[in-house]
Amino acid sequence: MIALASHPATAALAAVLWGVMACLLPFVRLRWRYSAFWTLVLCGVPVLGWLTYLCGPGFGVLFFALGLSLLVWPPFDPRRRRRALVQRGLR
Repeated sequence: MIALASHPATAALAAVLWGVMACLLPFVRLRWRYSAFWTLVLCGVPVLGWLTYLCGPGFGVLFFALGLSLLVWPPFDPRRRRRALVQRGLR
């Protein structure tokens, strides 16, 4: 188990899984979105620390910026898509 925890690919996989969960955040009901956001933050901090410890501060800063951008500007936001369709006159 210790050998698996000290492998950088395992930390990167955990970071990618966190990113997938962050992309799904806009699809959570509005009632639970605030709780899901803070759960993602609380789960992401140890993953970010683990990744920084194994891969160095450069990767840590890179994944921090990526995670922050995923939480602030989700790529699959249904509200943004609906708004764009209304503005184009397609809906």
